[in-house]
Amino acid sequence: MNKDWKKTRTIYWHDELHDDFDQILSKRPPLTPGYKFIRSKACNFFGNILYYGIALPVLAIISYLSGMKVKGRKNLKAIKKTGAFIYSNHVSVPDVYKMASPVCYGKRVNILGYTDSLSVPVLRTVVKQLGFLPLPLGPDLENKAALVEAMRYYIHKKHQIVVIYPEAHIWPYYTKIRNFKVQTMKYPAIINAPVLPVVTVWRKVWWSKKPKQTVKIGSVIMPNPELNQEDNINYLYEECLSQMRALSECEKQYEYIKYIKVEK
Repeated sequence: MNKDWKKTRTIYWHDELHDDFDQILSKRPPLTPGYKFIRSKACNFFGNILYYGIALPVLAIISYLSGMKVKGRKNLKAIKKTGAFIYSNHVSVPDVYKMASPVCYGKRVNILGYTDSLSVPVLRTVVKQLGFLPLPLGPDLENKAALVEAMRYYIHKKHQIVVIYPEAHIWPYYTKIRNFKVQTMKYPAIINAPVLPVVTVWRKVWWSKKPKQTVKIGSVIMPNPELNQEDNINYLYEECLSQMRALSECEKQYEYIKYIKVEK
């Protein structure tokens, strides 16, 4: 993959599941045994002050000034009294905060991601308080099981949001929905939780050379009670991917970065 895409505005890719064009941190440390995914009372106390008192207002202002728009807010009514998984495409660094504001303003948001940020001492404390859920690496069965229970706790008991970017890697300004692994849908199938597709599209504006984001909120998808867990994983995958593509394709998008597929 080329490293000069910011100058050439062209990206050459060959593997949509693994190519990453905007890495911030490359070191991904393993989690310590018995990692505490559920925040303590003290962590929650200071985290709520940081989240509601500082982060949300600041992010709301940033989102407004950046020209971000949100469509489909009416679909959030379906999860007003419950928690849910949000599945979204990954097209910019701000993806990690825009779900908290302006998309789900007022509802606590937790984001599943790689352990990159845990390699920075101060940052790892802050991101945990803000709702970061690190993804266990390798055959870490203990922490993987604890992560599932934490998601169950936040969604079913606390009625919060867990955000997952199934494409895994950032493709800046990309205007399509990439294929992602079927197993990314295992979490809502395991804990029987609703899925809400959310898609970012890019629109041309007269006052900026770079396009601006429009975030489109889809309709809630519930696991099928007549299906077993494995079949539900496939069902949720097909329904979510189909809806995400429909949300993306029904908008005329501005192609700021040209993506060209090449052989390895």
